[in-house]
Amino acid sequence: MTGKKNKIGQTRWAVKADVVDLVRNLARQLPDLSIAAILNRSGKRTGHGASWTRSHVCSLRNIHGISVYREGERAERGERTLDEAADILKVSRATAYRMVSSGVLPARQLCTGAPWIIQLSDLQHETVRREADARRSRRPISQDPVQNPLL
Repeated sequence: MTGKKNKIGQTRWAVKADVVDLVRNLARQLPDLSIAAILNRSGKRTGHGASWTRSHVCSLRNIHGISVYREGERAERGERTLDEAADILKVSRATAYRMVSSGVLPARQLCTGAPWIIQLSDLQHETVRREADARRSRRPISQDPVQNPLL
């Protein structure tokens, strides 16, 4: 029986390289439990074909020398999530997402299910601020005078 032999230090139970790269990038943004949830939602599997858990992600990080996420690390780099950006711009999350989708607000997402990451410097651009103000003021005024004080 002939087959491809593993190199020294390798097993057939290896995690795919794209998953390792994804974990390397996600570890700069999220804790292990959140990374496991994203990997599971995107259909990625461990080397044994199992679903991801916090301890699986921790083990993968340790094997490949990937640092653990530190709380506040993203903020130190001047990065914000979509929810944080919406709070800064004083718009809803849906409005902030529409601004990203239309290209007004630059953002990146590592994979489906991963958080949208927005640079703080992009949130301070005048065009982004003006667009947020314009979208905020598009709320129609009610014809019922009793409801207007609530606006």
